[in-house]
Amino acid sequence: MQKQKWNDEKIIHVLKHMPSIKDERSAEFIYRTIQTKKKFERKSRRLMPILATIGTIMLLFIISQSFFDSNSINSFNSEKKSAENSVMIKTESAEEAEKKADQNFDIADQQAEMVTSPTSTAIYKEDVGDLELLTYPIPDVNVQVVVPISILVANPNHLSRFDLYVQNVKKVIGVNKQLSGSLPISPELLSYDFSENNIEVNVKQEFSNFGSHSEDFFNTMVQQQLQTIGAKKMEFYTNGKRGAVLGNREETTIEYQPLENRAYFLLNGESDNQPLYVPWEKPYDSIENAFEAMEDDIETHGLTASIPDTIDIDKVSKDENKGQLIVHLSNESNMQEDQKTLHAIESILLTAKEFKYSSVKFENTKVKEVGGLSLTNELAVPLAANKVDIEQ
Repeated sequence: MQKQKWNDEKIIHVLKHMPSIKDERSAEFIYRTIQTKKKFERKSRRLMPILATIGTIMLLFIISQSFFDSNSINSFNSEKKSAENSVMIKTESAEEAEKKADQNFDIADQQAEMVTSPTSTAIYKEDVGDLELLTYPIPDVNVQVVVPISILVANPNHLSRFDLYVQNVKKVIGVNKQLSGSLPISPELLSYDFSENNIEVNVKQEFSNFGSHSEDFFNTMVQQQLQTIGAKKMEFYTNGKRGAVLGNREETTIEYQPLENRAYFLLNGESDNQPLYVPWEKPYDSIENAFEAMEDDIETHGLTASIPDTIDIDKVSKDENKGQLIVHLSNESNMQEDQKTLHAIESILLTAKEFKYSSVKFENTKVKEVGGLSLTNELAVPLAANKVDIEQ
C-alpha cells in the first residue's frame, strides 16, 4: 500500500473534522489534584534518583538477555530474581531513609524557627515579680555613649537600694564585649547618707580612666545612678575636702534631674542580632522630632538608626487621659516578624516612656505579633532596657 503524503492543508482538514474534547472535571477537582501533586513534589524529586537506578538495573538485565542462549535461561532467571530482590531491599531502605530525612527536615525547621524567633531584651512589669530592678550606666567600649544595663536581683536580706546596687556592680562589669570593662564612678568609691538621701563620692585615687567627656555624657552617668538608687544629689570630696577633679572638670554637687525626653538608638557590636538600646544624651522638644531622629544614624558616636526604612510613621496622636500614644503607620510600611522590627518597636516604646506615656497603640501594622508583643492591643512601655542575666 502506497504511503500517504501529508501536507499542511490535509492536516488542517483532518483536525477540523476531529471531535471536540471537553474537560468535564470541576474546578474544585482540578484544584485538589494540583494541591495533591504539589504536596508530594518534594518526595518525588528525592525518589527520582532511586527510580532511575532501579530502571538502569532492569534495563541492563533486558539487554543482557540477548546474549544468553537457551541453555542459560534458568541461570538468567535466577540472577534476575536475585536482582529484583536486591532492588526491593534498596527500595525499602530508600523509603526508610526518606522517612528519616523528612523527620530531620522537620526537626531542622523547628530549630531554625527557634533560632530566628525575635527575642526581647527590654524589661517589662510582668518580668519583675518579687525581684528588684537595678540599672547601671556603663560606657561603651569606645567610651562615647552611656549604655543603661539592667538586671533583676533577689534581695532576701532586705538591703537598701544603695547596698544592693554596690553588691551587684561587679557582676555587671564585663557582661558584654560592646561595653567598657570599668565604671568611671564606681559605687565602691561612694558612701550614702540615709538621713538626707545624698550620695557622697570620696575620691581616693585619680580618675585616670575617666578621660575627657562632654557635659551631657557625665551628667547622664550621674543622673542614672541617682535615679536607680533613689537619691536627691551626689556630692564630691577629695581627702575630706569638698570638691573633686574628674578628668577635665571639677565637681562639688550635682542635683538629681529626671532623665527624660530622650530618643533611643542602637549600639551594634560584632553581631547585629542583639544590639544594645542607647538613649541619646540630649533631650528632644517633641516625640515627633525624636521619632524622626531615630530614622538616622549618629555616626560620630557609633549609634545606628532604631527605626528602619521598613517602618514609616505617618503620624502620632495622643490620649492624654489614658497616657497613651497612638502610632499610625503608613501603607508603605512593611513590618516583619523579625528581630529588626522588634528592636524598632521596643525603641519606640522606650522613647514613649521618656515622654511620660504609659502605653503605645500601633495602627496599620499588617502583622499581629512580633517577639511576643501583640500589636492588636495597646502595649505597656518597658520599665528598663538591656536586660542581662547574672549569677545570683
